[in-house]
Amino acid sequence: MFSLEGRTALVTGASRGIGREIALAFARAGANLALVARGREALERVACEIRQERRTADVYPFDISAIEDIPALFSRIVAGGAVIDILVNVAGINYRVPAVDYPLSEWRRVLDVNLTAPFVLAQSMARELIRKERPGKIINIASLLSEAARQNIPAYAASKGGIRQLTKALAVEWAPYRINVNAIGPGYVATELTQPLKEDVEFDEWVRSRTPMGRWAAPSELTGAAVFLASAASDFVTGQIIYVDGGWLANL
Repeated sequence: MFSLEGRTALVTGASRGIGREIALAFARAGANLALVARGREALERVACEIRQERRTADVYPFDISAIEDIPALFSRIVAGGAVIDILVNVAGINYRVPAVDYPLSEWRRVLDVNLTAPFVLAQSMARELIRKERPGKIINIASLLSEAARQNIPAYAASKGGIRQLTKALAVEWAPYRINVNAIGPGYVATELTQPLKEDVEFDEWVRSRTPMGRWAAPSELTGAAVFLASAASDFVTGQIIYVDGGWLANL
């Protein structure tokens, strides 16, 4: 039920952290990969790891903030006749400043990368699948901030709240075409991007005390949910957000 044999998955933000771990987990489950991130060198390293699992991996260096160019990117990926069966929208950014001082340019940039780009990629994939009458799986990366809020990150919270509702909207609209749309909401995950937060003693203590399991997650701990949502095991699951957060949201 959890095999991805014969499937091809497109993963954004695939060069490091959560995206890299999901791509590797998909390869181990049998999928071939199309990897998207800004830096070619880092992508090539991940592709090399995937090929060691005897799966194919093609790299597509691309800045996901170039919204207007995303349909052309998707067309290039499928130009050789490949069908993307699975899409995982991992790429995301943040910008921290009090809301009263938040620059409109940064607001637009965060919303473009975290919300608009996943929509355009999902739209491009759905058009292709519907045309070919094939099923598919779309997985968005949501956040604890899809449900809660913290100071100084209004655009990030808005974008991840939008991902929550976008996931539900697309799931409802595309269910008749056998396209499942779900999301994973990570808790606090120890990655390169969150390392400065983890090194902040006060913030680290807050995360640990606020999380019932008492620690940060490793990126690999999100891969079980990702493989489940990409596989036949989740064929009747759509419009859901699975929070992999160590109990953070359940904790009052």
